[in-house]
Amino acid sequence: MASNSRVDQADGLRRLIGENSTQHIAFLSAIAAPQKNAILNNLAAALVNKGSDVHLLDASLHSQGISCIAEKPIEHYLSDVAEQNADIDSFLFEQSKGIYFSKLSRAPVKNLGDQASLLEQLSKSLSEIKPDINFCISDIYLDNDNPFVLPELAKADVIVLTSNTADSITSAYLQIKALHAQLGRRPYHVLVVDSTLEQAKKIQHNMSQAAKVYLAVPLLSLGVIPRDDFLDRAGQMGRTVIDAFPTATSANAFRSIATQLVEKTHSLPSAALTN
Repeated sequence: MASNSRVDQADGLRRLIGENSTQHIAFLSAIAAPQKNAILNNLAAALVNKGSDVHLLDASLHSQGISCIAEKPIEHYLSDVAEQNADIDSFLFEQSKGIYFSKLSRAPVKNLGDQASLLEQLSKSLSEIKPDINFCISDIYLDNDNPFVLPELAKADVIVLTSNTADSITSAYLQIKALHAQLGRRPYHVLVVDSTLEQAKKIQHNMSQAAKVYLAVPLLSLGVIPRDDFLDRAGQMGRTVIDAFPTATSANAFRSIATQLVEKTHSLPSAALTN
């Protein structure tokens, strides 16, 4: 872990009283892994730009999970914390100021379904790891694992990434359907990438209608990350578009989404599902 990690009195106080203000956001992806990683990395940069600290959690068990873009290999897993009796913050790698990486587990968490104490312990690790971090963004690949069995992740906002292709839209909807069967009636968020605003509105409308009719759940639009050469150019430079090309259309889109997340204007009131 980098030496410039911030450990202050507020952090210690939060640990003592058990307060955790971290917003958990789980990302499911129906787009290619490299593109997904670019979206999560740029969103993290936009959140840091808004004054937030961000924990990028690789819960995917996938070779191209979000941790693959970290500057050094992450060899430890949060699931090993209790086993190694280690300081939980040592499992967090600070890549740059405000952005941290970690891996959740070396084996499928879904296999712990009948081991409530282990699930609770791992879930507790998520709530205790640097509780002063504002956002924990989890990269989840349902084909490999289903970490939503963890109480901390089961409460997370869920954002599904999709593009404007039929295969991507179908995959996104099926993932929502699968989670609905597990988590019950709750809202989900859709973020359309590599599309025009008009395409994104059509995709959002069609998916929302299907979810309303067949699942009785609301799908909320988080907007669109438009097709933008500057986003690709920034990636080729090893930088985020927020940093490299701050006036680019995609940079503005990331900042807009970050604002929604920081100000919590993306969420439905809890009463909305009872109406």
